[in-house]
Amino acid sequence: MTLFHFNSVRAFVRAAAGISLAVLAACASPPSRFYTLGSDGGSTPADSTLGPAILIDMRPVKVPAAVARSQLVVQANATQVNVLEDDRWASPLADEIRNAMLTALSRQSGAVDVHGMARADNLAVYDVSVDVQRFEAWPGSHVLIDVIWTVRPSNSQETLTCHSIVSQPVAAGYDAIVDGHRHAIGRIAAQIAEGAREFSTTSKVHPIRIAATPGTTRKAPLSCPSLVGGSDAGTGAPVSGAAR
Repeated sequence: MTLFHFNSVRAFVRAAAGISLAVLAACASPPSRFYTLGSDGGSTPADSTLGPAILIDMRPVKVPAAVARSQLVVQANATQVNVLEDDRWASPLADEIRNAMLTALSRQSGAVDVHGMARADNLAVYDVSVDVQRFEAWPGSHVLIDVIWTVRPSNSQETLTCHSIVSQPVAAGYDAIVDGHRHAIGRIAAQIAEGAREFSTTSKVHPIRIAATPGTTRKAPLSCPSLVGGSDAGTGAPVSGAAR
């Protein structure tokens, strides 16, 4: 065998070995798992006993930069997080939260999202904004969602802005974390639906006089609905100066 042939064979063997190692490495890598918040299994139809459907315009959800990624992020401790490369959201987290909100609102109140659709000026539509402050997952312990949300009738300047914090216990496993987030979002969605209903009832309340400004009247102030579905430290407190 000539030196040229020997070098050619050696190069071929090296290339084949490299390809084999790459194939083995690919086979050894665990497959990615994808999770979604937007589905409740389709087993619970919308409650048709709650009155006419609420029309809402759900704006894009804001999420913290630390969790605005495709990978699930879980707390290792109070100052460290783990980014799970093999456990990912099926779509951007902001979209997952928005879809979960819409699913819960539809199931609980029959709400219909008309975002981006043409509509008559006199149609009662409630603009809904959601700003997530914290979106935490503590494996085997709990998930926590801290949200500032706003409801405003599209034909009014009156606004209800509330601050909700929900802590939901979870079992071990990442499936449990996703289910916990979905349940927590559902509880906040119930608050939002109740807040929208408040606007339809405040018009029936007799105006009250403001003592500090003689000759002026206003409706009874809106209040943030209470959280339901758990006994945790969640709140539904109004944001100071925002409910008007």
